[in-house]
Amino acid sequence: MTSDAIQPCPVADAHRRLMDCHAQWHILHDSYLEPDGFRLNLNSLVSNLRSVTWLLQKQKAVIPDFATWYPEFQEACKKSEIMGWVVKSRNRITKESDLELLSSCQVVWTRNWVQRAEGTATFPPRMSTSEIVRALHHSNTPPVGLITVRRKWVDKALPSWELLAATAEAHSWLSQILWRAHKAFGVGSCDLADRPVECVTSVLRSTLTRPPCMDLTRSELQAHFTMSGGVVKEEVKPFDPDPANLEAAEERYGQLKFPTSGPIDSVPGFMAMARTMMEKDGHHSTIAFLYNQDRGVATRGLQFDGQNTKMLAFEGLADLVESTRADGIVIISESWLAVPTEREKELKTIFFPARDRLDRTEGLTVYAATRDGRQVELLSMIERGPNGEASCGEPVEVTFPAGANTLTPIRRKWDDMEKRGL
Repeated sequence: MTSDAIQPCPVADAHRRLMDCHAQWHILHDSYLEPDGFRLNLNSLVSNLRSVTWLLQKQKAVIPDFATWYPEFQEACKKSEIMGWVVKSRNRITKESDLELLSSCQVVWTRNWVQRAEGTATFPPRMSTSEIVRALHHSNTPPVGLITVRRKWVDKALPSWELLAATAEAHSWLSQILWRAHKAFGVGSCDLADRPVECVTSVLRSTLTRPPCMDLTRSELQAHFTMSGGVVKEEVKPFDPDPANLEAAEERYGQLKFPTSGPIDSVPGFMAMARTMMEKDGHHSTIAFLYNQDRGVATRGLQFDGQNTKMLAFEGLADLVESTRADGIVIISESWLAVPTEREKELKTIFFPARDRLDRTEGLTVYAATRDGRQVELLSMIERGPNGEASCGEPVEVTFPAGANTLTPIRRKWDDMEKRGL
């Protein structure tokens, strides 16, 4: 019987080494875009992954029933493509040479919300991301907008696996066998101290499941640059569901009624909440609510400091739409608004963004769209008092939605998902 009480770790050397591997995986992740750093960190991680079972086997004489259950694990490993790769790769690294890394590179050029082009190119594996960007500068790409460089690292000996995913899978196998060793001693939770990196803990898993921090999205394996070579950061963050924060919100805003219907029908309720918060705080963050079959599946706060980072934020949101299979979305946003002049209407292709215009006005918008083509938007105009305090007008339904541009990446994603049968 396994005890729930915290006890001394019965296989401390192997367990600490697995925690080392977890921490190293994040270092490997952070070096993904730079070939030399990635190679160095991959070699170290693979060697440490291989050593976990060696350290465990050193204690086989004292581990209960080791001769019964450990051979079952060894047999399963022989059938596992990933675990076989770890064993062979460690031997290659220490006795022969580095792993033979191959890198594919997808380049996306985004001029504005509508104009976007992408293609896949193969660059020498040792070519750095900055060198790739410089090469693109000498191509025929127009000198405006954003370049997104997406890399994918694989080992020639394991061509069907991306290497961050492969090493995360190996970590899951080892976590499972150490969980089995703890169970043999009757230990549930052990006393190994957590690491400074928040997610690196002594928690083990009984099944082949990865820690949430090892679940990758495409946005983590890419970098963004202006055409002048500057780095552009994207930032998307989840809402904090901490009950203490919800209590603080109720104390500040009163009892807010959170809409519980589908995205289209929820817009009036979200607008009522947004107006209350806007008038209390004088500002409102951009927030997205994602739905699947009228059920909320994700909430994200979007942060941006200009048009480039705004486009990236919504491209990242589109990736989240795919990963959650969202078929509806609601967005709350404080926005600058402007009406095109007659001259701009004549020229058609030229329209100065509202944020850059002297005649701009301010509004609070709540808009929703669904995969089947429905869309609605409410707009509440904002008036400012002498001290900057906000007053929100009565909401009106917008005939030509201001949020149409920001929904372009979402619509593009839904079209792509439809083509792929998702």
